[in-house]
Amino acid sequence: MEQDARNCQNCKSEFVIEPDDFAFYEKMKVPAPTFCPECRRRRRLSWRNDFVFYNRNCDLCKRNIISIYSPDSPQVIYCNKCWWGDGWDPKKYAQDFDFSRTFFEQFKEFRLKVPTLALTNDNNIGSENCEYTQNFALGKNCYMTMVSWKVENCMYTCYAAETKDTVDSMGIFSTGEGLYEVMYSEKCFGCRNIYGSSSLMNCAYCTECVGCENCFMCINLRNKQYYILNKPYSKEEYEKIINSYKLETLSGSEKARVEFEAFLRTQPRRFVSSRNCVNCTGNNIINSKNAKNVFHCRRSEDSKYLENGDTQKDSYDLCVGGELSECYEGITPDNSNKALFSIYTWKCMDVAYSEFLQSSKNCFGSVALKHGEYSIFNKQYTKEEYFKLKDEIIEHMKKSGEWGEFFPINYSPFSYNESMAMVDFPLTKEEALIKGLNWQDNIQETKGKTTLKNIPDSINNVEDSILNEILECSVCERNYKIVTDELAFYRKWKIPVPTKCFFCRIKKRLEIRGPSRLWHRNCMNKGCTNEFETSYAPNRPEIVYCEGCYNNEVN
Repeated sequence: MEQDARNCQNCKSEFVIEPDDFAFYEKMKVPAPTFCPECRRRRRLSWRNDFVFYNRNCDLCKRNIISIYSPDSPQVIYCNKCWWGDGWDPKKYAQDFDFSRTFFEQFKEFRLKVPTLALTNDNNIGSENCEYTQNFALGKNCYMTMVSWKVENCMYTCYAAETKDTVDSMGIFSTGEGLYEVMYSEKCFGCRNIYGSSSLMNCAYCTECVGCENCFMCINLRNKQYYILNKPYSKEEYEKIINSYKLETLSGSEKARVEFEAFLRTQPRRFVSSRNCVNCTGNNIINSKNAKNVFHCRRSEDSKYLENGDTQKDSYDLCVGGELSECYEGITPDNSNKALFSIYTWKCMDVAYSEFLQSSKNCFGSVALKHGEYSIFNKQYTKEEYFKLKDEIIEHMKKSGEWGEFFPINYSPFSYNESMAMVDFPLTKEEALIKGLNWQDNIQETKGKTTLKNIPDSINNVEDSILNEILECSVCERNYKIVTDELAFYRKWKIPVPTKCFFCRIKKRLEIRGPSRLWHRNCMNKGCTNEFETSYAPNRPEIVYCEGCYNNEVN
C-alpha cells in the first residue's frame, strides 16, 4: 500500500502511515491505528505507574506492604509472596464472554476481581532480595530500582540492564561498578555524573565521551586521559585540580556541576545520542538497525515507536520490554512473541488483550494466568472452541470499534497523576477531570517528621547514626532515609549524602533526558543548511549540530 495520511480520532492531528507500517499491521492481522503515535503512547503510559508508591495491606495475608496501588483502589492486591505462591488459583475467576456488552467494559470489571501484584517484580522467583522494586526481573540485592532487569546491587536506578553496584542512575547497560548519577551510558566503571557515554573509567561530569579515563568536566572526547574542560593535563596536574574540588563534599560537587553546565552551553551537541546504529531515528539508541522513533533502547531491529527496551525485533508501539519479537501495543511483553495489546505478559506467545500472564500461550482477555493455554477471561477451552470463540469476539469488537485499539485511558487502574503519562503529557486536575480521567488527591508522601536537617558537607564526616535519622528534601520537603547499603556505597566511592529525596532526583533526571519525541530542526553550525529530526526541543539551550558538523568538532 502507499503512504496514507490520516487524522487522529483523539487529538485530530494528522499522522502518516507508511507502506512498511501497513505491511507490519497485515502481518500481525490487526487494523491500522486510528490514534496518532503520540496519543497511542499517552494511552499506554496511563496504564503504567513506575514511581508512585503507597503503604497498604495485602488482601490475602494482611501484612503491611508497599504497592503501586493506593489503599482506596478497588483492585485486589496481593504481596509478591502470596501472588507467586500456590495459595490461590486465577482460574477460579473464570467467566463467560457476554456478547451483549463491549469487551473493554467486561475486561475492566474482570481485572478488578483477579488479584494483582502489589509491585510488579519476580522477587524470590527470578530475583533475590529485590522486594522493593517495580517492573523488575532477574536481579539480586536491589532496592528502589524500577524498569530494570539482570542487575545487581543497585539502588534508586531505572531503565537498566546488566549492571551492578550502581546508584541514582538511568538508562545503564552492560556496566562495571561504582556508577553514580550516570545516564544513558554503557561499559563504564567508577564514574559519576556521566551522560551519553561509553567505555569510561574514573571519569566525572562528562557528556558524550568514549574510551576515556580520568577525565573531568569534558564533552565530545574520544580516547583521552587526564583532561579537564577538554584540555590535557599531566597526571600530577590533573590530580591536583580534581582534588581541589573536593568532590566528596556537597559544596564541591555543586561547584563542579555549576561550572560543567556552564561549559556545556558553549559546546556543540550531536543531534542524536546513538552508538553503533544503522537507519535509526529517536534518541539514546545503542546497537540497533532499522528502528524508527525509538527512544532509550538497545538492540532494536525492524521496529517503530519503542521506548525503554532491550533486544526488540519486528515490533511496534511498546513502552518497556525485552527479548521480544512481533509484539504490538503493549507494556513489558518480556521474552514474548506475538503479544498484542498486552500488559506485563512474560514469556508468552500468541496472547492478546491480557494482563500479568506468565509462560502462557493462546490466551485472550485473561489475567494472571501461569502456564495458561486456550483461555478467554481465564476460562479454559479446547483448541477448537478457543479459536472459534476468539474469532467471534474479535468480530464483536470490530462492530464496537474496539478491535485494534489499546485499553482506554479512563479504564486504567491508576489515576492520571499516578501514571507515567503525567511525565510527558502533564495535565492539571481540572484538565484531567474535563477529559473524564481519574485524579488522585492523596498521593502518599511523608512530611514533618524530620530529625536531621543539616547533613554533613563531606561524606567523610557522616556517622553511622544517620541511618537512624529522618532527612528532609531540600526541594519538596518530603522525608526520606538513608539505608545501610546506600551509605556504604557513598563511603566507598566518596559521594556526599544527597540532600534531595529520590522522587526529586528522578524528576531531575527525567527533565535532563527530555521527552520521547522528535522535532524537525536545522543544524546550528553557522553556514550549514542540514536538517534533521532531534529530541532537542527548539526552546532548549543546547547548541545542536548535524552529524557531519558534530564529527568535525569531536576530539
